[in-house]
Amino acid sequence: MSELRVRSRWWYWVAAVPLVAAFWVVTALWMVVVVAVVPEAGASATTAVVSIPAVALGVPALVAYLVMPLAVHMDGRAVRAAGGQLPGLADDTAKFGAVVDLVLVAGVYRFFEGGNAIREPDAVGTLLVAAAVVAGAWLAVQYVRARREVVAMPSGFREWRAELREGERV
Repeated sequence: MSELRVRSRWWYWVAAVPLVAAFWVVTALWMVVVVAVVPEAGASATTAVVSIPAVALGVPALVAYLVMPLAVHMDGRAVRAAGGQLPGLADDTAKFGAVVDLVLVAGVYRFFEGGNAIREPDAVGTLLVAAAVVAGAWLAVQYVRARREVVAMPSGFREWRAELREGERV
């Protein structure tokens, strides 16, 4: 592990991508279980399986995914300014993140095209969104792992709190 210190907090946006995606998947699965187990949920709750997670966590996930290329770019600049160099894929994550964003936006557009997306979701749109979610989460994890090899990062809650408090004093 490196002792290089970087004052950038942009990497938090990158780390948020797989977390928000995981929360969205868990919420969607929870809704599937509720609809399958609770008899009173009925067929009308089937739309809730898609709509509640999509609205509650889909919008924050979309924001995190759209911010990720900018966050990677800004964090990478801060790492280079501090004298570090991110290896291989991590250096190109912003470009790949932009491609993931294009696929995600195309998938969301395709999914919600027309007025009946909840009852009859578009298969291509669903596939594009799923592929972008998986690819974006994988990219984010790879970037944070590579960053951890180059930059000293908090390894626990106390170090993380100290890092955030240090930023307040500046």
